Amino acid sequence: MPKINLNKPEVDVIEWTPYVGETVITKTIIRKGKRIQETKYIEDTVKAVPKGNAYIIGNGPSRKDFDLNMLKSSGQIYGCNALYRDFTPDYLFSVDAKMSKEISDNNVPEKCICYAPMLEVNRNKGLTLIPKNPHYISGNQAIWTAGVHGHKNIYLLGFDFREFGRDQLNNIYQNTENYGERHSDTIFVEWLSQFRRMIKQRPYCKFTVVHDNPPEYMNYLQTGTDLKNTFLLTYKEFNDKVLNQVS
Repeated sequence: MPKINLNKPEVDVIEWTPYVGETVITKTIIRKGKRIQETKYIEDTVKAVPKGNAYIIGNGPSRKDFDLNMLKSSGQIYGCNALYRDFTPDYLFSVDAKMSKEISDNNVPEKCICYAPMLEVNRNKGLTLIPKNPHYISGNQAIWTAGVHGHKNIYLLGFDFREFGRDQLNNIYQNTENYGERHSDTIFVEWLSQFRRMIKQRPYCKFTVVHDNPPEYMNYLQTGTDLKNTFLLTYKEFNDKVLNQVS
């Protein structure tokens, strides 16, 4: 891979400003061969203020023995999809139609902020528009939004970015409602690509992946110029260096 000129980054750095809302496309109509789009300004009603660390909870098997309740006193928790069945985060993300409907039907928005794309916000009650939606997977949407909220220290738990093969646990909720069987042995390159893009977009943020047995590809979370803002910690190191150091 060619070296990247620091003066010409591969992606544009996002200068953080408080999110106040945005204009979104609510409907597209084809009339006489012309595309007509209806738009609407959606004001931010969450008005999130970052407090402590941002803990982003993926549903990969690497976090299955960790007690998420340990995170509550030292930061804000961003989760995705079926996490709500076992634990209520501060913010929950879904991009899939069936999962978004499940979250709405189970009145989860009464317990926490539930973010989804505009299409699902229109279809379901209680859901909130993902700010400046980059159209990523749910876990990466959570990371993205923590950055939009203004968090600078972002920790990822349960992010494995891959499947593990037949008869292996690939997702804590696999084979439950709205989760199909997962038997491949694949690294999700696009998931990693989205994460790597966010690293470049917010060089002023620190991104730490917590994993007890990180696969080889996690040693290469950066591509091109290393911005020195990604880190790996075991769960013991995370407990000792992060959770036990928070006053």
